Amino acid sequence: MAHQLQPTSLHEAASALAEASAAGQAVRILGAGTKAQWGAPAAAGAFDLELCTGGLDRIVEHNAGDLTAVLEAGLPLASAQRTFAAAGQRLALDPWEGAAGKATVGGVLATGDSGPLRHRYGAPRDLVLGMTVLLSDGTVASSGGKVIKNVAGYDLAKLFCGSFGTLGLIASVSGGEHRRSGRAGRGRAGAVRRAAGARAPGFLVEIRPRAPAGPMRGCPGARPGAAGGGTDGRLQAG
Repeated sequence: MAHQLQPTSLHEAASALAEASAAGQAVRILGAGTKAQWGAPAAAGAFDLELCTGGLDRIVEHNAGDLTAVLEAGLPLASAQRTFAAAGQRLALDPWEGAAGKATVGGVLATGDSGPLRHRYGAPRDLVLGMTVLLSDGTVASSGGKVIKNVAGYDLAKLFCGSFGTLGLIASVSGGEHRRSGRAGRGRAGAVRRAAGARAPGFLVEIRPRAPAGPMRGCPGARPGAAGGGTDGRLQAG
């Protein structure tokens, strides 16, 4: 049975990986385990050490005025969202958080998981400004920064997003936030209604009636409105 270790600092995690590398041990990185069976999970007994990120669960920085934050990888996404909601902000991420809602920030990024908000704000890799990672030998590597405009080094963050822990351990991440929508507005040509079953606050559907189109050329007997009639449902995020 694999030995489990839950470091509480970057130094402890780096030391654990360095020792495992020197001993030739196989390591599996685990957050809350909500997506442990995704991808190509390792067979039972295929690893010697299970490194859990649950001890790395702090909000290191929250710059509400700049809409940025630095989060440790083991922080539950739901916990981060509650903190940001108090400031009228949110991370534009709505992935599957598991039956108990315990998915961690690092796990969401490592699996590249996302929901409907991806259509407006992009994938998790598009929301990351910077990242600190630990390589398999315990080496600490950082890229990016805390601001939207930066060109500091190689963009390791995008490489690690969706890597399923195969490249190393995501230790902390800095990302941009978005303001929460306070209320729904009204469209130019029709009412805006909140989508039934929408997973994110402010996720709206706008129904706009179209004017009936004329007869189609080259189609004898085509009825007016046969092409292009009806409604146009568009998704909008407030």
